[in-house]
Amino acid sequence: MLYIIKYCPLFIYHLMLINSTHSLIDPLTGTIVVGAFIGGLYLKKFNYTTSIQNFRFSEILSFSSCRERIDLNGLKNDLDKHFFGQHIASNIILSALKGNSQRSEKNRKPLVMSFHGWTGVGKNFVTHLIANHIFTTEKSKKLQYHIINGRSSFTNSLKYEEYQETLFNKVYSDIKICPTNIFVFDEITKIPHGILDILIPIFENNVSTLDSRNSIFIFLTNTGEDVILDRYLQLWKKGYTREQMNVEHFDSVLQISVFNEQSGLKKSDIIDSHIIDHYVPFLPLEKSHVIQCIETELRNLNVTSSAEIIETVMQIITFGPEPERLFSLSGCKRIGQKVTQVVNQD
Repeated sequence: MLYIIKYCPLFIYHLMLINSTHSLIDPLTGTIVVGAFIGGLYLKKFNYTTSIQNFRFSEILSFSSCRERIDLNGLKNDLDKHFFGQHIASNIILSALKGNSQRSEKNRKPLVMSFHGWTGVGKNFVTHLIANHIFTTEKSKKLQYHIINGRSSFTNSLKYEEYQETLFNKVYSDIKICPTNIFVFDEITKIPHGILDILIPIFENNVSTLDSRNSIFIFLTNTGEDVILDRYLQLWKKGYTREQMNVEHFDSVLQISVFNEQSGLKKSDIIDSHIIDHYVPFLPLEKSHVIQCIETELRNLNVTSSAEIIETVMQIITFGPEPERLFSLSGCKRIGQKVTQVVNQD
């Protein structure tokens, strides 16, 4: 009886999805439903209900379908308007998402991307943009957009096996509830080495009781920031403009760096197994891009932009490295607070 109570929400959820397209349950459909229910009982050993227990029953009943489609045109427009200085990242992300949405049925592997670069260059920002153009309501975004933070989720290195089990259970159960998700692994430098490897079967869609092809996995990290900077300066000194730089200039050095730098991906089977489809370099932001960020914040505050305000904000932003001092060392991070501070000065 305890098993039935524990797994009843998942059973009713599968039954509800079937009833949304069939007025009567035929024998084949009934077999599928019962199979899903029994599969849920079998997965007890994985502590599968971790996420389901936190998933309100009323929210399960509210779904008739959770398959989402990405609005690529809307995303492109937002990237063009609000994502400053990152033409390489924009091109890779749009191309990857378009290819993912148009792939053949035989291509079962979910999309896995890794975003690399300095603090404040837009890694989190663009991830939120992607989610906003996939999930059409706040409810669906809340239930299908998952952020796993390396700093707060993996605080005790002695709990390695416990963390692996918990992580696998969460991702498994979230996809079982709804196949379309975005999983963001933020600050992966704080994730103990090897923990992410537990997800390789899901990344490869090789779990017999799960189909993960419609979910997207994104790693966010500062690893590779030094090689991105070094390669940028090398190209700049050779006369390349920023717009002339492309992914081929950064891809190989970035992959080598990620494999060797300290992070949750260091010497991991995820890299060895070529799980990551795209290593996305985020370039450091120059003064012109920071000014664009300042102007955006002023518009958000309904304050008229002026050269005086912009200059005052720019004076409290640190640029480096020496001797070129081309880039904001914090990108556009906390620009909003800096602009508000200057606007409200007496």
